[in-house]
Amino acid sequence: MDKKSEHGFHTYEEALSFLYKAIDYEKLISYQYNASTFSLDRMVKMLEYVGNPHKAFPSIHITGTKGKGSTAIMMSTVLEHAGIKTGLFTSPHLIDLRERIQINHQNIAEQEFAGILNELRPYIQHLRDTELPASPTFFEILTAIAMLYFKTKQVEMAVLEVGLGGRLDSTNVVIPQASIITNIGFDHTAILGNTLSNIAYEKAGIIKQGVPVVSAVEAPEALSVIEKTCREKNTRLYLLGRDIWVEEIQNINENSSALNPQFQVLNPKSERGLLCKIRTRRHTYNNIFLPIIGTHQVKNCALVLGTLDILRERGDIAIDDETIRHALANLHCPARIEVIGENPLIILDYAHTVDSMKFLRESLLENFKFNRIILILGFSQDKDLDNILKEIVAIGGSIIVTKSKNPRAALPEYLHQRIETLCGKQSEIFDNTQNAIIAAKRIANKNDLICITGSAYVAGEAMKILKANAAS
Repeated sequence: MDKKSEHGFHTYEEALSFLYKAIDYEKLISYQYNASTFSLDRMVKMLEYVGNPHKAFPSIHITGTKGKGSTAIMMSTVLEHAGIKTGLFTSPHLIDLRERIQINHQNIAEQEFAGILNELRPYIQHLRDTELPASPTFFEILTAIAMLYFKTKQVEMAVLEVGLGGRLDSTNVVIPQASIITNIGFDHTAILGNTLSNIAYEKAGIIKQGVPVVSAVEAPEALSVIEKTCREKNTRLYLLGRDIWVEEIQNINENSSALNPQFQVLNPKSERGLLCKIRTRRHTYNNIFLPIIGTHQVKNCALVLGTLDILRERGDIAIDDETIRHALANLHCPARIEVIGENPLIILDYAHTVDSMKFLRESLLENFKFNRIILILGFSQDKDLDNILKEIVAIGGSIIVTKSKNPRAALPEYLHQRIETLCGKQSEIFDNTQNAIIAAKRIANKNDLICITGSAYVAGEAMKILKANAAS
């Protein structure tokens, strides 16, 4: 395997073509989830080939059922505002694959993506030619690209979001400064297990010897697994509600901003958000403004503040409370109950679990005024569709079902049938996101609200369509 092979990529498109030849579990409907299918050994060997880049920078490792992406974005935003060169690795992407690998919120450049993949290419190609089952997957290759990029660019901290589970995830090669486990619920049950203790076992796999853990796990069944693992790994668990506290939450919207003069100073660009008070063991954060919707996001913020406490106390980072407050006031979490259009209001979110759909429903009713809600729904078929639909369909004045281009997408005809059976409601069927949006806009009045939700793939397609429409 000659790293200096002449058969390098000349373009980003060539690099993508090579990458997409790898097995991509994000597009498969069912597969075996075990140590041979998801092999950390495979990841370790690939990283050894390029000099173990994951050992070259400190990191924060984040898992959980829901909220890990928002938590990762919050953490990286604060670190960046503190002047720390911060890498961010998340998944999935919405529009551009390069969204998954960022430094200081800038996507990796196409030429850098191709150049770094070119360093890995001889190793990957050799395995594809000689031992195909041992060749790395799509996500493993992406993770390795991120690790190499962060090393090359000499990031001072990397924030790494787990792709699936934790124990066997390709990001689980790092020894982080701290591990974060957001709340644990039911998702990917066919893969991770159908009990909270089974799912918690997979998430707890990121806990390392002596590395502090900050968590929002609530269910006793899941918490007992996290606590047991922390004892076994001789590490301290900092728990929301025991070591970190959310003390106040106030919804801010266009009607309440005049009552909060301080809010105007915090983020004059946003009309909606959350004003909260969070207390950690060492600090009390008053008047934290988050320009995002959904009170559940305050728990994610509390995990970030609790983790920053640990890092500050140990001297890993230097940051003051006012910098943290300013950073959070300028937060942007794409497709998390995001207002992406006005008159009519268009809300974009990728709620794909029962809990996240419940949060979405409650947030829409609490934060927006509208005549009726027009729902555009599209999901992956491996989700708990019946219970997810029960959470959202009831508030829909009109319902449109569609599907993304991802092979895992549930058929709109199936969603239509389940909505009728479960809720006694009718829905319109469209076989692509663009036609679904056209139909929703056609029937919407300016005082209506269009909510596009379900899979990240539908959200990404919708974002691309709506941005193109706005630009034209």
